[in-house]
Amino acid sequence: MTSKVIVRTLQVKGGQTSAQGIEASWESGQWVAIICNKGMVGCGAFDVKLMEEHEQVIAIAHGKVGAHLITCEDLLEARIQGATKLARNFGVKEGMTCREAVDILS
Repeated sequence: MTSKVIVRTLQVKGGQTSAQGIEASWESGQWVAIICNKGMVGCGAFDVKLMEEHEQVIAIAHGKVGAHLITCEDLLEARIQGATKLARNFGVKEGMTCREAVDILS
């Protein structure tokens, strides 16, 4: 497998707005993120504690063994497992789907 990066435009909030999805993969790993107007929703490759220290708006979800978050669709269906204070201030909550978080942050 060679490395690749895919950037996609995703429709959110019933098609009223859009966000940019980034899927990156290489021989031994991958990450995925969706960039919204107010912040970002990403996979567990992103460190919530570090982003909190830098006052960023970010929420993350984790994949599972054998079910990694590789595509934007994978991420959208996953559940939020962590968020910075600023993301929570917008209404992002642990347990909601990433699709719901993207809608909130778009």
